[in-house]
Amino acid sequence: MVKTIGAKVAKLFSVLVSLAVLFTCTLMFAACESKYPEIRMQISFNGETYSLTYKLYRNAYEQTVEHYLELVEMGYFNNTVIHDYQSDRMVGGGYTYTDLENGDITADLTALDYDAATLNADGSVKIPVSVWKDEARTQATNRLYGEISGNGFVLNNFSGMKNQTGAIGTYAYTGSGEKNFVYATRPSGTQVSGEYYKNSVTSMFFLATNSSAASDSKFCVFGELANDSSVTAFSNLTTAISDYITAQQETDESYSFTRGFETEIEDDMAVNNPYSVTFNVPKVKIIILSAEVTKY
Repeated sequence: MVKTIGAKVAKLFSVLVSLAVLFTCTLMFAACESKYPEIRMQISFNGETYSLTYKLYRNAYEQTVEHYLELVEMGYFNNTVIHDYQSDRMVGGGYTYTDLENGDITADLTALDYDAATLNADGSVKIPVSVWKDEARTQATNRLYGEISGNGFVLNNFSGMKNQTGAIGTYAYTGSGEKNFVYATRPSGTQVSGEYYKNSVTSMFFLATNSSAASDSKFCVFGELANDSSVTAFSNLTTAISDYITAQQETDESYSFTRGFETEIEDDMAVNNPYSVTFNVPKVKIIILSAEVTKY
């Protein structure tokens, strides 16, 4: 009888331990694959640093979020700069300066080596693949499939992220003239094809500085400021820039915060390679000191 009770207790204990392990693993998996991972950016301007935490919508834009999380994990965005300051957005993720403190704002602007960061020596892709060069999907690329309505991407039970103040979205400079086709696979497994300019995102992104636009059919808006402190920090950053411009214009009415900088972008998948682009480079550097994943 004692042995029987002991065996039953041992068996029950074993089952409980197994359930506990399973529960723990489930929690760990859920933590690793949460619907809303978060990243934190430290951005500096004119001697001040602003901390921004972004909530990313993996549940809606799975491939886009995974793409950028991989780049953040690589430390890819650390010590990069906002290279194109437009009327409604700040564009970053593609350039830096050899000398962040003293480098000239245009002559020293240097493109990041995206291919070196995302391709192995044999040409295979390090980051999640969503775009292929061929219909058979044997030639993987390190470009990102455009999870946008303009690309036929439809969200069920979700109207899509809005291009509101502080939102983060994908960005690329390839124009609609890039009609060559690429092939993609959506998270659902559906295989689609589309024009390259809609599927050409590499590492660049924008931070929206106003809410003038609704859902963006060209670029995927995949995240928003996660909390009140981040909303305040972003407001403080844009206000600091505005105040700086106002102060300069008090002594020079013709002062412009940006300087036009024409450059060429190398892209062997584009019809016109290289193609010419003009950036509105801030005259006072806006530096992305770091970006890190704070919630998976």
